[in-house]
Order: sequence, then structure tokens, then C-alpha cells
Amino acid sequence: MNKVEMRAVMKRLLAGIDAADLAERSAAIARRLALTEAWARADTVLCFLSMPHELDTAGVIRAARARGKAVAVPRIQGNDIRFVLMPPGAGELPRDAWGIPEPDHEWQPLDLARAGPLLVAAPGLAFDRQGNRLGRGKGYYDRFLAGARRAAGSVTVLGICLSDQLVEAVPHGETDQRLDGVVTEKETIFIAA
Repeated sequence: MNKVEMRAVMKRLLAGIDAADLAERSAAIARRLALTEAWARADTVLCFLSMPHELDTAGVIRAARARGKAVAVPRIQGNDIRFVLMPPGAGELPRDAWGIPEPDHEWQPLDLARAGPLLVAAPGLAFDRQGNRLGRGKGYYDRFLAGARRAAGSVTVLGICLSDQLVEAVPHGETDQRLDGVVTEKETIFIAA
């Protein structure tokens, strides 16, 4: 199966998951992520803001704040994403045309070099046990991760997904960034370097 075909299959799968089931499984993923060593080490958690039919990251954000960690969320700027620091009092955010919450333009950009150890909770449509991730096709995260790994002192990238999104093999190319692990509601997988 190629990337286009796998994206279509995974989008249909996610669209068919009941909202209550999705909420329960999302909460389990947040709890499991918070038990990782990468979580314990991180000063800052970089977390995506959920779009429709995607696991809900609100639990990850709440847990990070409860532990006194800084939280940074992505903002699309042209063909790239930049992470901005989410203030503790941030409420409901407006959504863009794709249903993705939009961070306020006044929020401070994250300085990767000064943020301390980072944990990136990476989104995707499909993941495998070899550390490959299938995104939505624009390359935003792959470009960001490549730069972050050069600029920051310590970066751990964990894909977070439903167990249904874990597949045998994700098609991948030269510019696709490998993950350090994957967290589902059922298991935590770390990939050997």
C-alpha cells in the first residue's frame, strides 16, 4: 500500500470511531504518555491540537500543566509549522477551515535552544514499530523535527495514536523523520537507535 492509499484507509477508520470511545482511548493515551521516562525528563511538551476524528490531546496538555511543564502548540506559517507557548489560561480556540484549533498570534514563539529537554507528542495517520510515521502529506512535522533535532539540546519524539493506527509497515522516504517511540492506549513502544 502506498502513502495515498494508506492515508485514505486510515481516515476512513478514524471517521468510524465512536466519539465516546475516542475520548476514553485518548485519556488512556495521555495517562500512558505521562508514565514514560521522556515525559519525566521533559521541561517542555510540544503537543498538536486535535482536529476532528483525531485523538483528543486535551488530556496531554492538562497533564503537562499539572506537572509544571511548559506546553507549546503548532501554528502553521506558510509551508512550515512553528511552535508557540500556550499560556496557562488559554481557553477554547477558534478553528480554521480544516477544523484545527488556531493558537493566538500573540503567543510567544518557542525558543528551541532554550526550552530544555523537549518531548514532542507527534500526530499522524499511521505508525509502525520501526519508528515510521505517516502524516497528512504536507511534510510540516518532518521539516520541523529535522530542524528541532539540530537546534535543541534534547528532543524525544513519541508518536501518539490509537492502537488501530499501528500498522505492520508505514511507507516512508528519505525526508521522513523517524520517531523515538509510539504510545497507544494499549502499549508503549520504544525504538532502538
